[in-house]
Amino acid sequence: MAARQAWRDYILQPDLGNLGNLGATIQTTLVMLENQQAGPRSPCKPSDLRSLIRAIEICPDDGVPLPAVLSDLNERVWAHCVLPNHPACAAHFHPPPLTPAIVTEVAIAATNQSMDSWDQAPAGTELELHLMSWLGSALGLPESASGVMTSGGTASNLLGLSLARSRFAKDNGHDVLANGLPAEATSWRIVTSDQAHFSIQRAASQLGLGSSSVVTVPTEASGRMDLGALDAVLQDLHARGLHVIAIVATAGTTDLGAVDSIDAIADRASEIGCWFHVDAAVGGAFVLSDQLLPLLAGVDRASSVTVDFHKLWFQPFNASALVVRDATDFDMLKVQSSYLDRGDEPEGIVNLVGRSLDTSRRFDAAKVVASLRTLGRRSMGAMVEHLVDLTQCAADEIEATSTLRLIAPVNTVTCVFDQIGGSPETLRLAQQHLFERGEAVIGRTFVKDRHALKLTFVNPLATRRDVRNLVHEVASELNRVSSLVGLT
Repeated sequence: MAARQAWRDYILQPDLGNLGNLGATIQTTLVMLENQQAGPRSPCKPSDLRSLIRAIEICPDDGVPLPAVLSDLNERVWAHCVLPNHPACAAHFHPPPLTPAIVTEVAIAATNQSMDSWDQAPAGTELELHLMSWLGSALGLPESASGVMTSGGTASNLLGLSLARSRFAKDNGHDVLANGLPAEATSWRIVTSDQAHFSIQRAASQLGLGSSSVVTVPTEASGRMDLGALDAVLQDLHARGLHVIAIVATAGTTDLGAVDSIDAIADRASEIGCWFHVDAAVGGAFVLSDQLLPLLAGVDRASSVTVDFHKLWFQPFNASALVVRDATDFDMLKVQSSYLDRGDEPEGIVNLVGRSLDTSRRFDAAKVVASLRTLGRRSMGAMVEHLVDLTQCAADEIEATSTLRLIAPVNTVTCVFDQIGGSPETLRLAQQHLFERGEAVIGRTFVKDRHALKLTFVNPLATRRDVRNLVHEVASELNRVSSLVGLT
């Protein structure tokens, strides 16, 4: 009986009889998270952190009281996490999450809807479909558009290119779902820019085409795809008897934040009759801003679009989406099952497992809807515009220093730079030292054949002063490291 009472304490009842216990626990946890550290991360060394974590007894024979478990996690885990809401945390697209989303995460977990079939999540399915219709409309796609939530941009890109492969195969008399790739698939190519996300190559590998099937197009200094080079690549592939099954444009490259000329690339895709995928994992949020929306001109012509809500929409991980121009394209992925997607459902029922590369899935659409309804388009758009403004501020500050220089003009929310007269080693040491001391979390990359540092701005509460301070902190550390390296 004691064990059964423990079960009742820790499994939420249909009548919410233990909701008070849940609420008190959540409040205790949130209080623990306050004022964990002064900087964006604790200066705990890897070996010390590993010892702290390994001291946790994962599964004791008898349970430990929940308050003790939460306190232990606080001291050993939460106290040593990266804080995305700190102004000196500017390495990746790792945003501070919105309160409406955090609150809704509790309801998502408590109700535990499984988004694979309508009978497991009827209201959840309808809300996800409603969100996908809204997103399609915001992107300018026709009423036939719809989509599905995914775990991230990598998964969304894989799903989009899976559809591209299936469409090209179907149009040429092949059913790759049933029979696999035909011999002529060795001639199939995916074209994208040399600044596109690595998930395009990964998708090609997972689809059986091989990463070598991805043909990259040179980019301009800004990081945008060079249209003249694209034409040359397409002409060369045609002359060699190779077939382009998809062209991928990027709206917000990972390093330079560049947005390809989507409309012009759509022209090329239309001319050769191939699938046109837009990776707008970053730039999809520009639909929220009248000021930034023109950057996406032509996205309404896409066959499929990737949008990451856990980037510039400020959602907790995971929350991405793949939207397609015509929802019936998802039929190319369907595999009927005896217990989920049987094919004999009443009219109007959609089992989202038929659209997804996953089966069981969280109801992540709910937190996105809660956030959008609470803040509204104007406020959300203004937040993104502020991030673009902060990025330009960082670029101006970098240009004003005597020791730093931009590698490329800023486009959106990323700023890539190096040290005048510096070396890859000084960049590495400066970035690592700032991280080790818990003073700043900044990025380091290799772009346009140059080693570089990168600032990515995704915290709407950061100010211009914060940005200037961060730039000068990085410059100071580079100078310090350069002096030490020079002495050795």
